Amino acid sequence: MRENDFLGWLRANTAPHPTVPLGLGDDMAAVELRTAIGKSTALALLKIDQCLDGVHFDLTRHTPAQAGRKAVNRCLSDCAAMACQPAAILIAVALPGTVGEIFARQLFQGGRAAADVFGCPIVGGDTAVWDQRLAITVAALGQADRPPLRRDQARPGDILCVSGQLGGSILGRHLDFPPRIRLAQQLAAAFDIHAMMDISDGLAMDLPRMMQASGVGAVVHCPALPIHPDARTLTARDGRPDWWHALCDGEDYELVFALPLSEAERLKNWPSEVPLCVIGAVTPEPGLRLLDQDSTPLSWPQGGWDAAAGLKVRRV
Repeated sequence: MRENDFLGWLRANTAPHPTVPLGLGDDMAAVELRTAIGKSTALALLKIDQCLDGVHFDLTRHTPAQAGRKAVNRCLSDCAAMACQPAAILIAVALPGTVGEIFARQLFQGGRAAADVFGCPIVGGDTAVWDQRLAITVAALGQADRPPLRRDQARPGDILCVSGQLGGSILGRHLDFPPRIRLAQQLAAAFDIHAMMDISDGLAMDLPRMMQASGVGAVVHCPALPIHPDARTLTARDGRPDWWHALCDGEDYELVFALPLSEAERLKNWPSEVPLCVIGAVTPEPGLRLLDQDSTPLSWPQGGWDAAAGLKVRRV
């Protein structure tokens, strides 16, 4: 089973609903809240995510607080993808029977510390105990003053940009990363952003999702990729190109977004605390193309994290 295939089946087998303008297939769902007489009053943005011991963290090396922080930040990163403000968090945990109350408190404190950065309250959840590893489920409620950014509105001729640097997150950044909520909101207010999503499974997997949802393709210039020093550290270990790590390692939790070519120069001069880099362009032809420094075509790498790919587990 492949995650993309399963998600496609889910979308095909989920009927549209009049109160759901944005359902399966984006970083968050959007649901209209209506009065008893059917008048729309607000748009609620919803997300739920899981974080598993042995997959997203490793409790033999990582603390409960680190696990709790990562679980909440993963959900908050999806709020960034939609440029919305997180309004509330719910946390459900399945605790191993071998841990005690101190462990549970530390887990909660880690999650609360992540949510507090954005003034987002933890308003409830659930606790269970079982004889398996720790499993954390986080749900987020978001709100926005403008229509949320989506991943299915990229247009031919748009430029493609990413925030921050990519690759090598497994060396530590995958545990404690800053969700780009403020940056996303600033970009949405300052530019005509057509499409946006966060990079959780690796650009090699997430960018094709955006392009497929938008019905377009893309060309990415390999020398333009913002490569994190951690990616080069991994290159020195395994010999894979640093650009491969930038595309395929995953868990960068940066933003990839598309906006009109006419905005390129203004974006270049726009004051941002987080580096922004143009990496390519949207094409009318479907498919992804990767070009080397001399415009030689490279094969689009078959990498990234697929949560449903058999027994594959993250190198936590």
